Amino acid sequence: MSNLLSAELYKLRKGKSLFLGLLVVAGLVLLLYISLLMVDRIKSGEMGNGTGGVIVFESSETMTGELGAESMMQEVGIAGVLQQIFSGHFSGLILAVIVSIFVVKEYGTGAIKNLVGKGYSRSTIFLSKLLSTILLTIFFHLAAATISILIGIPFLGEEGLSMTNWMDVALYIGLQLLFEITAAGVFVLIGELTRNLAAAIAVCIGVLLFSTSLTTLLDLLCHRIGFQPTNYWFLDLMSNCPLSEFEAEFVGRSVIVSMVWFVLAAVLGVIHFQRTDVK
Repeated sequence: MSNLLSAELYKLRKGKSLFLGLLVVAGLVLLLYISLLMVDRIKSGEMGNGTGGVIVFESSETMTGELGAESMMQEVGIAGVLQQIFSGHFSGLILAVIVSIFVVKEYGTGAIKNLVGKGYSRSTIFLSKLLSTILLTIFFHLAAATISILIGIPFLGEEGLSMTNWMDVALYIGLQLLFEITAAGVFVLIGELTRNLAAAIAVCIGVLLFSTSLTTLLDLLCHRIGFQPTNYWFLDLMSNCPLSEFEAEFVGRSVIVSMVWFVLAAVLGVIHFQRTDVK
């Protein structure tokens, strides 16, 4: 296992997809902060409404000063930007592509077939890939969170930073990391099932974008029996994760649900890899 894991980590260090993914995250974060800055300048009259395609709609209360005393930049803050990056599935989409490339490309090159031919057990091969994907996800998630915070420092300034509840930010990042590790496990399973790069990316993105719509429909169908599938699907929990006032019940359910889905994905992946021929 250690030799295989070392080889997988070497591939990650030499690959460019992780670096490019973090560049995309940085670009998205920068765009979010610039948009917030433009909103504040439009509200203050420094820029015309509609500049750069940004249009600000203000209610009469906001225009008379009863609301909106706080700038949009400070109102959203670092926590709000993190919510857009993680709960909005921006990072999930990037991670889906990175994991799909990492898992599937070796089927096309014949590397997986060579490993099987060298006598490594199939479960060891799959689990080493899964474990290295977990390490990839942890690094990617923490790097994306760090980038979001560092880029926000010059935009928010000392006053904006002092308004940030860092304990809540840390807990939010931790919960989102838990969800992303589970998502990565599901992406590895999808890559194993499809063994085709285009199909893996398409299915992973489809799961991210449309599975929550399916669980919402199931909520409507199951409301009479008092069962809500959205409470037990990790992507719904990811989207609905609060930024503050974390309830113990939500945190506990998030941990259990994420662990169950991750273990299920790992077990199904091992079973499929053991029973399916490698071409």
